[in-house]
Amino acid sequence: MTAIGQTLAINATALLAVIILLWAYSVKIRDVSFIDAFWAFGMVLLAWASWTQSDAPGALSHLLLGLTTLWGLRLSLHLWTRWRAHGEDPRYEKIMRSVMEKKGWSWSKTSLQSVFLTQAPLLFITCLPAQLGIAYSDGANTALGPLAFAGAIIAIIGILFETIGDAQLNAFRADPANKGKVL
Repeated sequence: MTAIGQTLAINATALLAVIILLWAYSVKIRDVSFIDAFWAFGMVLLAWASWTQSDAPGALSHLLLGLTTLWGLRLSLHLWTRWRAHGEDPRYEKIMRSVMEKKGWSWSKTSLQSVFLTQAPLLFITCLPAQLGIAYSDGANTALGPLAFAGAIIAIIGILFETIGDAQLNAFRADPANKGKVL
C-alpha cells in the first residue's frame, strides 16, 4: 500500500470509529442532529490526521491544514451553538420518523443506518481534496506560488462570506417581526 493509501485507510478507520461513538451518544440523548456540527469538525480531524501522518509537511500542507481548520472550526462552532440553542432539527425528526415507519426499524438502527453510516463515507469523500492535498504536498517545495495565494484569498473571502451570512441569518431569526418569513 502506498503512503497515501495508508494515510487514507487510517483516516477512514478513525472516522468510522468516531462516527460509531457519536452514534452511541445519539442513542443516549435520542437526537441525531448534532451530526451537522460534527460534519465540519470531521473535516478538521481528517485534515489533521493527514498532516500528522506526513513525514515532512511543506508550506502547502500547512496552508491547506490552516484553511480547513479555520473553515471547519468556525462552521462547527456555529452549528453546535445553533443545535444547543434550538434543539433537535425538525428535518432529522422527519427523516427518522419516515424511515422508522417505512422499514419498521428501531430508533437506534434508524439513526445508525440512515444518518451516521451515510454521513461517514460522504464526509470522507468530501474531505478528499484536503486529505490528498496535504498528503501529496508532503516534503514538497516550501515556496507557495501565485495559485496557492489566490486560492487562500478566495477561501478566506468564502469563510468571511459564510460568517457574515450566518450572523445576518441569526439576526433575522431573532427578530419576532420576521417569524414565518424567509431571509
